[in-house]
Amino acid sequence: MNGRCDKCNGRLRNGGHRTATRTLCDKCNAQFLGRAAGMAAGGGVGGAIATSGWLSRIRKARGKDGSAES
Repeated sequence: MNGRCDKCNGRLRNGGHRTATRTLCDKCNAQFLGRAAGMAAGGGVGGAIATSGWLSRIRKARGKDGSAES
């Protein structure tokens, strides 16, 4: 592990998130998980992209640690 995201080359916090083939930063991991969820739900490519954007916006609104902002 080189301390950089394999997708965007951004710096990793807390060691990053390991997938089968990559190490991703928080932002890229959220996109990856959203796309995987969209595909698993049967939405095809369009559903995967939409779910990815939705999950990214939810995580951004909740803050970096995932807790709701007050």
